[in-house]
Amino acid sequence: MILDCNSSTLSKIKEESIINQLKDKLQKDKSEENVIAEILRKLNDSELLITFKYLEALGYSDGENYVKQVYAKRRKSANCGSSFADETFHKVDATAMDILPPYSFIIEFDFTLEKPYISKDDENFTIIENSVKREKILGCPYIPGSTWKGCLRSALWHEGMKEDDEQITRIFGNERLTNESFRQGRLHFFPSFFDRVDYEIVNPHDRKTRTGTVPILIESIPSGSNSKFSLLYVPFDLAGKEKEESAKQMLEDLKVIAKGIEAMFTVYGFGAKTSSGYGIAKINDGFISINAKDNKVKIEPELPKSFSLNEAKTNLRSTLKNHLNSSPERGFIEKRFDTLMSFKESVGKAIEVLI
Repeated sequence: MILDCNSSTLSKIKEESIINQLKDKLQKDKSEENVIAEILRKLNDSELLITFKYLEALGYSDGENYVKQVYAKRRKSANCGSSFADETFHKVDATAMDILPPYSFIIEFDFTLEKPYISKDDENFTIIENSVKREKILGCPYIPGSTWKGCLRSALWHEGMKEDDEQITRIFGNERLTNESFRQGRLHFFPSFFDRVDYEIVNPHDRKTRTGTVPILIESIPSGSNSKFSLLYVPFDLAGKEKEESAKQMLEDLKVIAKGIEAMFTVYGFGAKTSSGYGIAKINDGFISINAKDNKVKIEPELPKSFSLNEAKTNLRSTLKNHLNSSPERGFIEKRFDTLMSFKESVGKAIEVLI
């Protein structure tokens, strides 16, 4: 939550005596629930948070629960507005593959959650203790690229790959213990955004009475939610290597990555509580695009005898654009798919073309 504790926010709570109203109602019987809820609904999210923390400090647990209920209902019915984030992070230029090193590839597809997704936000100053991770600027729930990287790596370990395996190191990189041993990975993961949240409820039971009286809300992304998964593979460390060796390593890595993606989405899950079945999803339509160029074209723009720096830049951009537009073939292989089975088949066909 973005906290906006400006003077008008605090003045509104003080002038309208909201805290005093709540304290009076909380000291009465449960029949005042609707009145308390009506008072709280007048507050925005920042004001609710301030009120919650104040009641928490005073020890009004009933008041805290009322604030949680109002806040949870508001969040559950709200549209988190992830469309802007999706457009920003998942806009792939048609010429993107042309400027990447040979044997780079992009895998991108839509997916639908079949089980809720749970994560933990970095923000501790919240009303819901178990909040899902949110993008700090836009405020919409999301899965960061670092989470995707960790989950894919974990899925491959479950599939028998070892942490110190040479192939795992070149795909994911390793920890920077020393500059000499550090190796950057070839994969770059893009975040995935969602536009709504829901709540899972855990109600711990008393050992003696075997009943639960304090349900715990866990914010989640509900099943049926849609988002997009994207990763980019760039074998920058193969520059200057033989074409056969580069192609061989890329094909080996593609097979492993595709196997890991399938296992992560359909078997092991991603996020928190995966051992309880959370974080399972269905792969929908998408594409695999592989840069299969064998060589680079040297571009030498014709410059006038006397020119300014701006003229040189303009001429270079124009020459580049004309070259890309006039190229008879882009030099990359693209396979589209619309289901998990098609995803596996598309990877297989792409590999067949390159072998």
